[in-house]
Amino acid sequence: MSKNSNDASEQQTRNRRSKRFWKLTGVFILIAGLFVLLIPTWDSIAVESLRCEVVSASPNTNSGGSRGSASSAGVLVETSNCGTISVSNGVSFENQQEIASSFEVGKDYEFDIGWFSRVVMKDLRNGIPAARDYRLVR
Repeated sequence: MSKNSNDASEQQTRNRRSKRFWKLTGVFILIAGLFVLLIPTWDSIAVESLRCEVVSASPNTNSGGSRGSASSAGVLVETSNCGTISVSNGVSFENQQEIASSFEVGKDYEFDIGWFSRVVMKDLRNGIPAARDYRLVR
Protein backbone atom coordinates (compact mmCIF):
# COMPACT_ATOMS: atom_id res chain seq x y z
CA MET A 1 0.00 0.00 0.00
CA SER A 2 2.90 2.35 0.62
CA LYS A 3 4.09 1.84 -2.95
CA ASN A 4 0.71 3.01 -4.28
CA SER A 5 0.73 6.06 -2.01
CA ASN A 6 4.28 6.90 -3.10
CA ASP A 7 3.25 6.60 -6.77
CA ALA A 8 0.24 8.85 -6.15
CA SER A 9 2.39 11.38 -4.31
CA GLU A 10 4.95 11.42 -7.14
CA GLN A 11 2.15 11.86 -9.67
CA GLN A 12 0.76 14.82 -7.72
CA THR A 13 4.23 16.39 -7.55
CA ARG A 14 4.67 15.97 -11.33
CA ASN A 15 1.22 17.47 -11.95
CA ARG A 16 2.03 20.48 -9.75
CA ARG A 17 5.36 21.01 -11.57
CA SER A 18 3.66 20.69 -14.93
CA LYS A 19 0.96 23.21 -13.98
CA ARG A 20 3.60 25.63 -12.64
CA PHE A 21 5.63 25.26 -15.86
CA TRP A 22 2.63 26.03 -18.08
CA LYS A 23 1.57 28.98 -15.92
CA LEU A 24 5.06 30.48 -16.13
CA THR A 25 5.16 29.82 -19.88
CA GLY A 26 1.81 31.56 -20.31
CA VAL A 27 2.96 34.57 -18.28
CA PHE A 28 6.16 34.78 -20.35
CA ILE A 29 4.21 34.67 -23.64
CA LEU A 30 1.82 37.34 -22.35
CA ILE A 31 4.71 39.63 -21.35
CA ALA A 32 6.47 39.07 -24.70
CA GLY A 33 3.26 39.87 -26.58
CA LEU A 34 2.73 43.02 -24.55
CA PHE A 35 6.34 44.04 -25.25
CA VAL A 36 5.75 43.72 -29.01
CA LEU A 37 2.41 45.56 -28.90
CA LEU A 38 3.99 48.49 -27.03
CA ILE A 39 6.90 49.01 -29.48
CA PRO A 40 5.23 52.01 -31.19
CA THR A 41 4.67 53.63 -27.79
CA TRP A 42 8.25 53.00 -26.71
CA ASP A 43 9.49 54.52 -29.96
CA SER A 44 7.67 57.76 -29.11
CA ILE A 45 9.38 58.03 -25.72
CA ALA A 46 12.61 60.01 -25.27
CA VAL A 47 12.88 61.10 -28.90
CA GLU A 48 16.32 62.56 -29.65
CA SER A 49 17.61 64.38 -32.72
CA LEU A 50 20.73 62.92 -34.30
CA ARG A 51 22.74 64.97 -36.77
CA CYS A 52 23.92 62.72 -39.60
CA GLU A 53 25.65 63.24 -42.95
CA VAL A 54 23.74 61.55 -45.79
CA VAL A 55 25.73 59.29 -48.10
CA SER A 56 22.77 57.88 -50.09
CA ALA A 57 19.02 57.30 -49.95
CA SER A 58 17.01 54.64 -51.74
CA PRO A 59 13.38 53.48 -51.83
CA ASN A 60 12.69 50.39 -49.76
CA THR A 61 9.73 48.07 -49.24
CA ASN A 62 9.23 46.75 -45.73
CA SER A 63 7.50 43.38 -45.54
CA GLY A 64 6.14 41.32 -42.68
CA GLY A 65 8.04 38.37 -44.09
CA SER A 66 5.24 35.86 -44.37
CA ARG A 67 2.96 35.13 -47.27
CA GLY A 68 -0.03 37.44 -47.31
CA SER A 69 1.51 39.95 -44.90
CA ALA A 70 1.23 43.67 -45.58
CA SER A 71 4.07 45.62 -47.15
CA SER A 72 4.82 49.26 -46.47
CA ALA A 73 6.85 51.84 -48.35
CA GLY A 74 9.93 53.46 -46.89
CA VAL A 75 13.27 55.05 -47.65
CA LEU A 76 16.62 53.72 -46.42
CA VAL A 77 19.07 56.51 -45.72
CA GLU A 78 22.77 55.62 -45.47
CA THR A 79 24.78 58.05 -43.36
CA SER A 80 28.49 58.36 -42.73
CA ASN A 81 28.24 58.79 -38.96
CA CYS A 82 24.89 57.27 -37.89
CA GLY A 83 24.65 54.12 -40.01
CA THR A 84 21.46 53.23 -41.87
CA ILE A 85 18.21 54.93 -40.87
CA SER A 86 14.73 54.01 -42.08
CA VAL A 87 12.22 56.73 -42.94
CA SER A 88 8.60 55.60 -43.37
CA ASN A 89 6.40 58.33 -41.85
CA GLY A 90 4.68 60.10 -44.73
CA VAL A 91 6.17 57.71 -47.32
CA SER A 92 3.87 55.89 -49.73
CA PHE A 93 4.56 53.71 -52.76
CA GLU A 94 3.60 56.70 -54.92
CA ASN A 95 6.04 59.19 -53.36
CA GLN A 96 8.91 57.02 -52.07
CA GLN A 97 11.16 57.65 -55.11
CA GLU A 98 10.57 61.41 -54.82
CA ILE A 99 11.37 61.39 -51.10
CA ALA A 100 14.50 59.28 -51.62
CA SER A 101 15.78 61.67 -54.29
CA SER A 102 15.05 64.70 -52.09
CA PHE A 103 17.94 63.76 -49.77
CA GLU A 104 21.06 65.74 -50.70
CA VAL A 105 24.24 63.65 -50.57
CA GLY A 106 26.94 65.17 -48.36
CA LYS A 107 24.48 67.36 -46.44
CA ASP A 108 23.68 67.08 -42.76
CA TYR A 109 20.18 66.12 -41.66
CA GLU A 110 18.64 65.86 -38.22
CA PHE A 111 16.74 62.62 -37.67
CA ASP A 112 14.34 62.36 -34.73
CA ILE A 113 14.72 58.85 -33.35
CA GLY A 114 12.77 57.35 -30.44
CA TRP A 115 14.05 55.29 -27.53
CA PHE A 116 13.22 51.85 -28.95
CA SER A 117 14.91 52.53 -32.31
CA ARG A 118 17.90 54.21 -30.72
CA VAL A 119 18.55 51.80 -27.84
CA VAL A 120 17.01 48.41 -28.65
CA MET A 121 17.23 48.24 -32.45
CA LYS A 122 20.95 49.06 -32.52
CA ASP A 123 21.65 45.89 -30.52
CA LEU A 124 19.53 43.61 -32.70
CA ARG A 125 21.10 41.83 -35.63
CA ASN A 126 20.22 43.74 -38.82
CA GLY A 127 18.27 46.24 -36.71
CA ILE A 128 17.71 49.55 -38.47
CA PRO A 129 16.47 52.50 -36.41
CA ALA A 130 13.35 54.28 -37.68
CA ALA A 131 13.24 58.07 -37.86
CA ARG A 132 10.03 59.70 -36.68
CA ASP A 133 10.92 62.87 -38.60
CA TYR A 134 13.88 64.43 -40.42
CA ARG A 135 15.01 67.84 -41.65
CA LEU A 136 17.89 69.35 -43.58
CA VAL A 137 20.33 71.28 -41.39
CA ARG A 138 21.06 74.65 -42.94
